[in-house]
Amino acid sequence: MCSRLRDLDKPHGQADAGASTRPRKLNDHQTFLRRIAAPHLCERLFAALPDVVFCIKDRQRRYRAANPAFAERRGITSPAAILGRTADDLFPPHLAAAYREQDDQVLLTGKALVDRLELVTNRDGSLGWYLATKLPLHDAAGNIIGLASISRDLRSPRDEDLEFAGLAKIVSHIQQHLDARLEPAALARLAGLSAPQLDRRMRRTFRLSTAQFIRKARIGHAAELLTHSDTAVAEIALCCGYAEQSSFTRQFRNAVGMPPAAYRAASTRQP
Repeated sequence: MCSRLRDLDKPHGQADAGASTRPRKLNDHQTFLRRIAAPHLCERLFAALPDVVFCIKDRQRRYRAANPAFAERRGITSPAAILGRTADDLFPPHLAAAYREQDDQVLLTGKALVDRLELVTNRDGSLGWYLATKLPLHDAAGNIIGLASISRDLRSPRDEDLEFAGLAKIVSHIQQHLDARLEPAALARLAGLSAPQLDRRMRRTFRLSTAQFIRKARIGHAAELLTHSDTAVAEIALCCGYAEQSSFTRQFRNAVGMPPAAYRAASTRQP
């Protein structure tokens, strides 16, 4: 399968203009890729990455490939048991619906979803943050035949890593001022860095941009308040830095797959 990913750079799932009327001259890179006879190369590569969830789906949203990390996250003994199934078979309804919506966006428009920040409830009930990317897959004629997806586990760095990167003060400031206006440029000045320098350090340490880290901190705090308090949703929005509840609801749904009120109800029903 991996050798077929060379067509991912075609825009919006369309074949190149004029491809049917004149042959394309292959460069050395393309010629080399065409020589690779390894349809399962992606599966073999991602099997060696325990913190990256990988899968391939067809247009019917059925899983056609998956790695061991995917199976482990769902409590399934082997990736083979995933093949042919859909998200509805493997995930809670709210997550399955969110994944269908993402898949439709990729399959119908041909546009990739890149570095989508997601908050997921793990099988043990803990909350986990993941950075997801979905890309359309094309056949030789340029038609979209499915999608490839990776999701990276954003594990929290150690305290000594934060100190080494000079980010401990910034992270503490963000966590203590979630209800305030947090601008990457102002945070960079607080750290004695330029905004691009801070962004690079944040990406190296957290694999997130400064803006993504702020959003992660706000949505994560909101999820905790929704689960462990009876504070009104509108008040939670203000506590987490959202002046408008509609903006809070939109960003929370994008990250979690459901609006805040539904998340609170689902969390309350869990044993």
